[in-house]
Amino acid sequence: MEKDRLKFSKKDFNYFFIPFIVLALVFGAMMYITARSRIEEIYRMTEESTISIADSYSRTLEDNAAAYETIMGMLDQRILAASNAVLLMQNYESNEEIGDLAEKFQVDQINLYDDKGVIVYSNYEEYIGWTAYEGHPVYDFMTGNRASLVEDIRQDTESKLYFKFGYVKKNDGTFVQVGIIAEDVHDLTEKFDIQRLVNDIVRMDNVENVYFTDTDFIVAASSDSEIIGTKIRDEELRTHYSNSDADSENRLIDGKRVLHSCAPVFHGSEKFGTLSIVWKSDLFYDDIKNIIIQGFVEFFLILTVVGIILYYAYRKNKMNVRTAYYDRLTGLPNKEYLQEYLEDIIKNQKKSKKAVLLLNCVNFKTLNMTYGFVYGDEILRQISRRVKEMTDPEHMFFRFNADRFVLAVEGYRDSKELADIAEKLVEIFKDPFEGIAKHEYIGLEISIYEIENQDISADKVLRDASLALSNIEHIKDEKIVFYKKYMEENLKREDIIEKALRKIISGEGEDIFYLEFQPKLDIKNEIINGFEALARMKLPDTGMISPVEFIATAERKLLIYDLGRLILKKSCEFLNRLDEIGFDNISIAVNISAMQLLRDDFVDDVRKTVDSVGADLNLLEFEITESVLIENFELINQKLEDVKNMGITVSLDDFGTGFSSFARLRDLNIDIVKIDKQFIDNISVKKESNLISEDIISMVHKVGLEVVAEGVETDIQMQYLKKHDCDIIQGYLVSRPLAEDRAIEFLESKSGDGGIYEQKQREAIN
Repeated sequence: MEKDRLKFSKKDFNYFFIPFIVLALVFGAMMYITARSRIEEIYRMTEESTISIADSYSRTLEDNAAAYETIMGMLDQRILAASNAVLLMQNYESNEEIGDLAEKFQVDQINLYDDKGVIVYSNYEEYIGWTAYEGHPVYDFMTGNRASLVEDIRQDTESKLYFKFGYVKKNDGTFVQVGIIAEDVHDLTEKFDIQRLVNDIVRMDNVENVYFTDTDFIVAASSDSEIIGTKIRDEELRTHYSNSDADSENRLIDGKRVLHSCAPVFHGSEKFGTLSIVWKSDLFYDDIKNIIIQGFVEFFLILTVVGIILYYAYRKNKMNVRTAYYDRLTGLPNKEYLQEYLEDIIKNQKKSKKAVLLLNCVNFKTLNMTYGFVYGDEILRQISRRVKEMTDPEHMFFRFNADRFVLAVEGYRDSKELADIAEKLVEIFKDPFEGIAKHEYIGLEISIYEIENQDISADKVLRDASLALSNIEHIKDEKIVFYKKYMEENLKREDIIEKALRKIISGEGEDIFYLEFQPKLDIKNEIINGFEALARMKLPDTGMISPVEFIATAERKLLIYDLGRLILKKSCEFLNRLDEIGFDNISIAVNISAMQLLRDDFVDDVRKTVDSVGADLNLLEFEITESVLIENFELINQKLEDVKNMGITVSLDDFGTGFSSFARLRDLNIDIVKIDKQFIDNISVKKESNLISEDIISMVHKVGLEVVAEGVETDIQMQYLKKHDCDIIQGYLVSRPLAEDRAIEFLESKSGDGGIYEQKQREAIN
């Protein structure tokens, strides 16, 4: 089939000219109105965006201030605790003992003074005999009435290094001085520093300057170091900084028009400063210029297209051909035309390289269901116009079905050229389409199929392109994919897993789906106090299927809710079995996904499932991951409260790997925090002074939560966790996940006399 097979015969030019002028005026007016509205929208959206960013960073400053205060408080407590401990110990015989204490308490300096202010013991031997003199901070403490004191960071008068010192005095006038080098303190607090956050913000695109001013209008931090410490005297700026809400305004600074955003920063209910972001003057002017240029380009392109259509419309003599081979809605060649066109180019040897790009409008079905088909049809017309405007005239663009299009390319150089074409298509879809009453954003996915075989049919080409498109959902953040032969095998594998899941949910898959239970050990009492339920799938011809794979398939196929309900039921049945043989205080932890929590009937379904089995709600534990909280935090947190009200324990899994912060833990309706395995692995490879697991355990305990350590595999890890008061451990050191019968045998074997680690040592000896 030749590309010009559907062109039509000539006719008098006069029939074209008058309609062309009328349409030119109409489109010109439409372009002017559209450009003006888009410019106004850019101003509005830019201001909203800058306010949102400033407000977001102000909240980060608030969180950092709270975290900084918490860490400094913990350091003060640590210094005082070490000081008290040193005083409690008597009869020091050497400075080496003091050095050992400094290493034990992880401090850098310990000095013991007599009641005259003379250093009698120190881990720095050169300091022995030094006497505190009048005006020195040590002398002030010695002669003062305070029994203890923690100073702010200051310079040591002898070493000239900066320390944070603390003191504790005994009744007889002797006292101890404990110090931590300021660099160590800085390492802990650096990431909460306001100036560091300011430096991070200024590296953002389009940011000119960033300032943080305190309530006295003094610049405390700035991307411009020369103004740090200066006071804002401009009354208009002072008024702007005094607002209690984030806002944004256009201002003239140094002769340039800029966008100036401010957001107040609070600590608790008290405002302690204002974050100001000055955006570059060309933030939106380039967009406005592009809109004007694009408007002119579109205007002339549309006039050209309209002119051609009008010119040939008046001269057509084969209306039946157009009806058969063109889509009535978009005017694009349709599926029938595409089939014949592909059959022709597959057989044609003149051009060696041929390919099709299948375009899928991701959220178009939702748009149709939400606003109706008339609305959707208008968006489709805009899509077809926009794509046709950017494609090479030598390429053929087709409407394939309701929300898919095909671009046929011949004579390209290599795969990179195809990828470049696809990237351009994705880029033009980033601009919104004009809806009836709003802007519509349509997502675009593209699969690319290179035709290399003359024996292939057009139907096979389109089928394989569609198959490649279905693989995009397996590739994170990808919008473009080339067809590969393995994709067909992947699709078949997913289909096998999906069918197996449906069989399992229907109650027919007892032989292919089961639970294993990994024990959890209370290390204080050395007893097993619970299990975590872990789903397993084993198919006859495929073998073991990773939980990551079949859970992901269940989520994509919307089967996760029913699968989760089945897992909960099986876990409750195991609880009952444990109760029947006398283990009536063993809990079972079940993993819960975001899709389950977001269901309106989730809580009711949990109650029905548990009641149907007759299990004890108080022995159930639901585990959620940090990623569940990234979106819909308030809704999910309310669901967790409902779950807790039923008597079910809630734990936060993989803590420390992403979203959660210590400041947020207080707001979460949870009972337990599970430290992620990556922190536990560090125990075996890093120095204890460099580990933060101890601090995590301490902080979690401070907010009244229990701590579970996951992935414990060595005795070194267990001893460290036990030393720092971790509540529960779980991992291969205790046991691998076990089938039901093996889990019960494990419980029975560990229920005798002696702790579990004494038993393990005896087993190792035997």
